[in-house]
Amino acid sequence: MPRKKGTLPPIKQAAIVIRAIVSQSGVSDVVVATEAVVRRYDDERGYVINEVLLMDGVVLRTNQQQMPIVDSHDDSTVRNILGSIRSLKVINGELHGEPVFASDPDAQLVRQRMDEGHITDFSITALPIESKFIPHGQSFTTNRGAVIDGPAVIHLRWQPHNASICATGADELSTVRRSYTDLERKVTRQMDEALLGSLKAMGLPDGMVDPNQILAWVCGKMGNAAPAVADTPQPIENMEEPVVPPVEEKPDEEKEIENMATETDKSKEDVTAAVARALQIDGKRRKEINALCTAHKIERSFADQLCDDGTSLNDAREKILARMAGKPAGQSTDRVTVTAAADDKEFAAARDGLIMRTMRAGGRSQTIANPAPGHEDFLNMKLNRVAEMYAAKMGCDVRRMASKDVALVAMGHPGAMNRFRIQRDVSHTTGSFSNLLLDAANKTLLAGYEEAPFTWSTWARDAGTTSDFKNLNRIRFSEMGTPEMVPEGKEYKSAMMSDAKEVYAVNKYGSIFSISWETVVNDDLDAISRIPAMQGAACRRLQNQAIYGVLTANAAMADTGALFNATAQTTAGGHANLATGSAAPTVATLNAAFLSMMTKKGLNSSVILNIQPSFLIVPAALAATALQLVGSLADPAAGGSTAGNSNTKNIYGPNADRPLKVIVEPVLDANSATAFYFAASNTQVDTVEITFLEGEQSPVLESEWDFDSDVYKNKVRQTFGVAAIDFRGLYKHAGV
Repeated sequence: MPRKKGTLPPIKQAAIVIRAIVSQSGVSDVVVATEAVVRRYDDERGYVINEVLLMDGVVLRTNQQQMPIVDSHDDSTVRNILGSIRSLKVINGELHGEPVFASDPDAQLVRQRMDEGHITDFSITALPIESKFIPHGQSFTTNRGAVIDGPAVIHLRWQPHNASICATGADELSTVRRSYTDLERKVTRQMDEALLGSLKAMGLPDGMVDPNQILAWVCGKMGNAAPAVADTPQPIENMEEPVVPPVEEKPDEEKEIENMATETDKSKEDVTAAVARALQIDGKRRKEINALCTAHKIERSFADQLCDDGTSLNDAREKILARMAGKPAGQSTDRVTVTAAADDKEFAAARDGLIMRTMRAGGRSQTIANPAPGHEDFLNMKLNRVAEMYAAKMGCDVRRMASKDVALVAMGHPGAMNRFRIQRDVSHTTGSFSNLLLDAANKTLLAGYEEAPFTWSTWARDAGTTSDFKNLNRIRFSEMGTPEMVPEGKEYKSAMMSDAKEVYAVNKYGSIFSISWETVVNDDLDAISRIPAMQGAACRRLQNQAIYGVLTANAAMADTGALFNATAQTTAGGHANLATGSAAPTVATLNAAFLSMMTKKGLNSSVILNIQPSFLIVPAALAATALQLVGSLADPAAGGSTAGNSNTKNIYGPNADRPLKVIVEPVLDANSATAFYFAASNTQVDTVEITFLEGEQSPVLESEWDFDSDVYKNKVRQTFGVAAIDFRGLYKHAGV
């Protein structure tokens, strides 16, 4: 579930500068944040996760289009402010801004180093407002189509606070850099030689002489939560979600350690004295652990291990009780067992191995970025072998079973389960063979969806998501009234606006495909490679057809006029955006389209809006004509060998002042091979938009067992709606 504002601490993400535009005055544009995946250690969960800042969720502070530039994340004082990043805006999934440095010598020195290319990295400090945790084994697809595998934290809405200029940013495989300034105080004092000798006897690393580092090492040795003084925590791989134990009162010596660290931090107490106190506390801890082991007749080697590992008294008591109860040393008394974790790891390895095998069988080059350890064991394992493994986990003697029965049991067939007297429990559904097949099918489904060709995203607008199936009201605003002259002593007149609206809702689409019992017995990977991929491609094709269907259907809009009609705009329902006559794309037909769109007026006034066409949308039958027209320096209609005409400039050619992008869409041919369309950029005026149901921006796959036909039925669902919002950004030439 998304987490609301106030529940998350500020985050610091380092991002490599993707682009810097350099002018005569220096760097004029920098990237301070992207949607790139950053690997960081999660203190709350205790393992490394992926972290992503969604650029669609940037929330700037009220009336603030800028944020300060600070030195290396140290915003504890205004003296570290070097300038500001201004004109913040999101461009193509990146947060851009213009760096402006203060006039003082320190700031100008940093600016000069950045202009010279010595400093290239910015890092952002942001406050999460709403975030979503993606568990291991699940994934999240961004609005730009990137798939983020769990475990991951997706910051859906966040507020940038400052941009830190730093020496080295983090790439997407590194952990987030942390400074640990609470322990790292720049105190330069000499460590007492005798005390240093005692520390070396405890295992102090060679070469560690700085008192602050020694203090951090001692705290860590004693099991304190203080981290070692290092720039970057090392990634911890394959750790499972930790179980949070009940909060219990800490023993006195642990409280004293925490108080010691706090006092050292606040009052700058002599570090050597602090280390000496820490050693004294550690000696007391060791003495009590040895006394407990002696009293309960536990061997000395076990006590020495607890002492050397830095185990706290509370944990030591728990381990001693477990030892007395006959459990192996170090095994937790909690109900979470190693077996469950091992099953999860085995499932992850089998899933990733099977997915990579199905990708290979489907002729795809994609692979999994970070496959689970052990996936190599499943890369060439047949489905019936995997089914045997899961049937054996249910307690079956697979050596005495036919392959067909093994497949039925692994797939959870009720009759087979009863025949072999297998009791169904949670382990047969969570991390089961059926889920393994579902995960593999879902991965290939999404691969087919992402690979399928489509063109609508080039010109139509992705309006994001909606939370339900209720009607969506899209407002079409009129232009702002032109300011009028105000005579002396007279009042200013109010600028009048009006609006209109279009109404539509999202709809549900879907289909079913099956993974049969025979598929497992025959090791037929088509059912989980090609068929789901074809379903994914069909979902993408459906979107494309729906968007272009708005153009070809030419349905009535809210003003009762058809989307394209030749009626004057001054008439009710008139749009004046349709041309007829037998013609292909030429300079003349393009001139007519430009004239019509550029002279479009406001909803309720005579104000000229100067809407510029940006896209020429043609069926495949007109592809060559359109591409030749837009790609020719000379006007193709006036060129050739005609004297005096061969050098006639093509005003819509490669060097045009008003360039057009040609979009070739074969879907249009089924309706008309001669009609072609023009569309303005949706940043200038609304055209056609698509909205998805929240959480279903990509196809959703669900599965259930069908008793009547011995198959797993997989249901593919996608939910979205499309509509034309404003006719003024669209124009059609019928071509007949």
